[in-house]
Amino acid sequence: MKPRLSLIVFVVAVFARAAYADSLEEVRRLDSEISVATWSGDAVWFERNLADDYTLITPGGSMRSKRDVIRELSTPGLKMEPYEPSEVSVRLYADSAVVTGRMLQRFTLGGVRYANDLRYTDVYVRRKARWVLVSGHTSLVAQRR
Repeated sequence: MKPRLSLIVFVVAVFARAAYADSLEEVRRLDSEISVATWSGDAVWFERNLADDYTLITPGGSMRSKRDVIRELSTPGLKMEPYEPSEVSVRLYADSAVVTGRMLQRFTLGGVRYANDLRYTDVYVRRKARWVLVSGHTSLVAQRR
C-alpha cells in the first residue's frame, strides 16, 4: 500500500472508532436517563427521545404508543421508587442499537405496592444525527421454584 493511502486508511479507521465510541456512550446515557425519566415522571424526556412511531410491548402483551406512555406517567396515585438497570448490554449496528437489561421496578398504585422484576429490550435508531427510541419490550423474569 502506498504511504499516502495507508495514512488515509488509518485516519478513516481512527474516526470510525471514535464515532462508534461516541454512539455507544450516547446510547448508554439514554438507557440510564430513561430509568430516571420513568420513575420521576419526566414527560419532557419521553417527548424528546421517543420516536413519534414508538411502540412499547408490556409484560402482559399490550401495546403502548408514545402518547400512551406519556399519558401513563401522570396516572393518579402512581408513585415509583428510584431504580437503576442492571445486566445492561448495548449492541450497535450502523444507525441502530439494541439495548438489553434488567430492572426491578417498585411502585405504589392506588395504595397497593408492586414489585416487578423485568428484562427489557430497547431499540434505538439514529435519525438526523441523534438517537431516538423506536421500540421497547418488557418481560417478567420467571421466578425459580
